[in-house]
Amino acid sequence: MKSIALLKEKDDRNIVALSPANVKALAVNYTVMIESGAGLKAGFTDDEYAHHGGHIIENKEKLLANADILISYAAEIPVNSFTEANMVIGCYHVLDGLDDFSFYKKKLEFYSLDLLPRTTLAQSMDVLSSLASLAGYQAVIEGLNKVKKVAPMIAGAGGTLQPMHVLVLGVGVAGLQAIATAKRMGAVVSAFDVRKQTQLEVESLGAKFIEIEGAKEDQESGGYAIEQGEDFNQMVQDTIAKNCEHIDVIITTARIPGRKAPILINEAALKALKKDSIIIDLAASTGGNVIQQDISKHYALVSNSELFDQLAYSSSLLLGNNICNFLKHWEKQADKDEKDDILKGALVAKGGQIVHPRLIQN
Repeated sequence: MKSIALLKEKDDRNIVALSPANVKALAVNYTVMIESGAGLKAGFTDDEYAHHGGHIIENKEKLLANADILISYAAEIPVNSFTEANMVIGCYHVLDGLDDFSFYKKKLEFYSLDLLPRTTLAQSMDVLSSLASLAGYQAVIEGLNKVKKVAPMIAGAGGTLQPMHVLVLGVGVAGLQAIATAKRMGAVVSAFDVRKQTQLEVESLGAKFIEIEGAKEDQESGGYAIEQGEDFNQMVQDTIAKNCEHIDVIITTARIPGRKAPILINEAALKALKKDSIIIDLAASTGGNVIQQDISKHYALVSNSELFDQLAYSSSLLLGNNICNFLKHWEKQADKDEKDDILKGALVAKGGQIVHPRLIQN
């Protein structure tokens, strides 16, 4: 029976890659070892994992040395601490750089689920969508907690309070969830995306779509936005600046895999913001959508690409389900990894060599 090791994440991260329920399901076919304390920050105790069939291991070196499959979100793995028979499954965002993942040089299979193809078959394994949705939700909650007004219109004995205005930039999974959450809270919401096809989704949620003509689109981009020309980018920045004056909370989500995030909020937009406006930048890990100039103290900027980590319990449930679904698929297709689009799409390295085409190009 093969063994799985669930690793504890870095100290500044709360999520865990498998829940006790996931461990129970995996324990039917695997020996599942849990690094002690791996789930505590997400709300799962060692006792819960043990109750569901997990074996709690205090010594990390022993854990790594005896595991066939290492599972984490993006835990640090010492390169000399495990055998060459291992497989690593995680979500390491390798398109942003491989410097921290030298363990791939060992003769192992290294899968990073952020590389999964955007297909119907891979939907149940789509870690990025699961966590982006929660990040979009939490961005609205973060904004509501920081802004000094109510979200919905409220009429009472003292008069009528006007609703909060929210602007969402980037209408992917995170952006759509942010729009839906803000609307449920009673806010007035507007949104922008370079992809024209997102207009219908925005309007179906009751938000106003800010339209700018002239964007380049790529049907082969897997639903992601692509890099635009300088003239169009300037037009976008100018249009956003004109639409910032009455906004209370701006949520930016625009990212291009493997590239620096586009600047959407320029100096003119920052100057146009109302006093005490809040910007939540979910693209911070790839440079951010907000120009890096502290020109004023009249707004607050929250730069955090992992707001989902504040919802560690919920995030871990979804992440664990995605990873288990990937593992099930791997079990069925392991001998066909070179032909299977899902395994081929997520495979970073094999036998000590980088094999993913996009990483080889970079």
